[in-house]
Amino acid sequence: MDIHPLGAGFDPQLEEGQVMKSSLKRHRGPRFRAFQLSIFLVLGGASATANAESARPADAFVDFFGVNTHLGYYDTAYRDYEAIVKPRLLELGVRHIRDGTFNDDVLRKYLDLGQHGIRLLFITDSKRAVERARKLRPVLFAIEGVNEPDGRKDDWVARIRAEQQNLYEAIKGDPATRDLPVAVSSLANLRDSPAKLGDLTPYLDFGNVHPYAAGNPPSRHWGWGLSMEKAIDEARKVSADKSILVTECGYHNRMEEKGHPGVSETAEAKYLPRLLFVYFNRGMTKAYKYELFDEKPDPGFTDMERHFGLVRTNGTPKPSFIALKNLLHLLADPGPATQTGSLAFEISGASTNLQHTLLQNRNGTFWLAVGGKNAVKREAPAID
Repeated sequence: MDIHPLGAGFDPQLEEGQVMKSSLKRHRGPRFRAFQLSIFLVLGGASATANAESARPADAFVDFFGVNTHLGYYDTAYRDYEAIVKPRLLELGVRHIRDGTFNDDVLRKYLDLGQHGIRLLFITDSKRAVERARKLRPVLFAIEGVNEPDGRKDDWVARIRAEQQNLYEAIKGDPATRDLPVAVSSLANLRDSPAKLGDLTPYLDFGNVHPYAAGNPPSRHWGWGLSMEKAIDEARKVSADKSILVTECGYHNRMEEKGHPGVSETAEAKYLPRLLFVYFNRGMTKAYKYELFDEKPDPGFTDMERHFGLVRTNGTPKPSFIALKNLLHLLADPGPATQTGSLAFEISGASTNLQHTLLQNRNGTFWLAVGGKNAVKREAPAID
């Protein structure tokens, strides 16, 4: 069995010097130390025993992950597409981006990224949706309604209920776009806004949540004081039993922010892969990290909005970028879908504080992702 810690930020020692020792048993397997997230290559064939766990395709996790971009923000780090933005996206190994900017130059960039297998979740309004969707059609994954309208002071409920219906009917009413999925608008307030907006299932294919972690570890991160189950229950007041997209998630690095505290770059590298496995295990359809780049320099860490990126404003990757890149490249297994098998194994010892995910490549190789649920130390953030 090979152990693959995910690179920068991963320490086999748990917090305060404690070492959690467990054993992964398959034919008397070896003991190991529990990293914040480790990926194990499990040797041996599939099992048909009654207590075996079914695996999910390894490549399904890679296709699950996306990242938010702002390719049309020319006064930010996104302005340097050829030298920094495109190379970092390709290096990361991500296959999905979410963006809502649009002009002829940005259209060219979307289509260029599509040549490299990167698909777009596009945020738009009903008046321009069909025209833009036709131009973007080769690279589109789905269309999404207005972003976080509940943050405005107008009568947003009536406006967005009408807008979502108009958006859905426009996309589904045009022969060139009718097969595109439509996601409902995201909401900033997971606790109160879904009940206000109400059921919109006739006019959506995907639900939508923004469960920002706000400095919390992935096991208790859904925001607004909500548990994971409560947050999903609230989201289903809008989308019922439709599949849900996590269209924004993750951490920023301004630790002093009140109400929405951040974490250090090192802590984020430990948390973020685990966070994605929480969403994946819970059955979310995709999860988009907010965002690819820190948009503008802020060496004094005075504005949290400038510190959500996987990459700093000067183009250098943060530890979280390295961790995600290692994870995505390790698990990437593109090709025709095949049926996965099952595997009998046991995680014993101090295992109650662990979560795990069993994956399998198309060639039959199993991977077991194991991560802890503990909080990590709040180191001082790195300076850009």
